[in-house]
Amino acid sequence: MKDIKHYLALAAILSVGLGLFFLFNYNRGAQIGIVVILATLYVGWGAIHHSLKKEFHLRILVEYLLVAILASVLVIFLLIRS
Repeated sequence: MKDIKHYLALAAILSVGLGLFFLFNYNRGAQIGIVVILATLYVGWGAIHHSLKKEFHLRILVEYLLVAILASVLVIFLLIRS
């Protein structure tokens, strides 16, 4: 698996984000900010990853964007409801 460095970078980004999310469990505003930043980094990671592999297309970017939006809306909704 030659892309292992890319996936390790993604895992590191998500792990740090998750750690910060739980570190700020008393501050909903900070948690929402962390979710938005993580979603943005996820989309950026996807764009860079596919650009480096020379297989970047607009539909791929839209897919990453939709997944990020869906996950963000879900987490933010759960934060607001709790």
